[in-house]
Amino acid sequence: MRHILVLSLALVVVGCGKKEPLHKGKPASYWREALQKPDPKERREAIVAMGGLKVKDSIPELIALLKDPDTEIRSRAAQAFWSMGDADCKDAVPLLIGLLQDKDTGVRLNATGALGQIACEPGKTIPALKDALGDSDQYVRAQAATGLGFFKSEAATVVPLLTDALKDRESNVRVATAYALCEIGPAAQSAVAALKEAFKEKNGDLKVAIDCALKAIEGKK
Repeated sequence: MRHILVLSLALVVVGCGKKEPLHKGKPASYWREALQKPDPKERREAIVAMGGLKVKDSIPELIALLKDPDTEIRSRAAQAFWSMGDADCKDAVPLLIGLLQDKDTGVRLNATGALGQIACEPGKTIPALKDALGDSDQYVRAQAATGLGFFKSEAATVVPLLTDALKDRESNVRVATAYALCEIGPAAQSAVAALKEAFKEKNGDLKVAIDCALKAIEGKK
């Protein structure tokens, strides 16, 4: 009897493991098929589902949607890659880099966030994020700084870019930059002087971020 009970429990566990994740009560397979729907509203919701559920099998379809003529669909597709955010998404990098030139600010912001989160192909991504540091939108610039902070192994290239970004005219960009240097840690030693200079500002959020960076660089984090 004991063996039968154990077997029954095992079957229950296996059965549960096969259940698809749900978005708004519908399984991932439903939403993946919806990526091909002619109605833009359905495609938009399907993209949100794929990103939220992190359905890696949908990456080819999402890459195709980065070229969609609908601005909101391009933006959401980029956001989905931002949500998934790892090397499995590297095939999306070329198109995401291209979206940094999109006329829509939301598209550029989500593409920037995705590139930083995926954090691969530094030879292509770092120059693209460097360009994004000069974007007309402060939030895109801040996200570019954050993204550069994920390239710790490329500190020799990234730290000078972030050091320059500490002089950005917007405080939220400077804050994001300081936290990016905090993420890099000891390899950001060359930014210490610039961080200490920026610490003189009367901005509490910036001071907290810089304190984080200096402690991380000194190995006290």
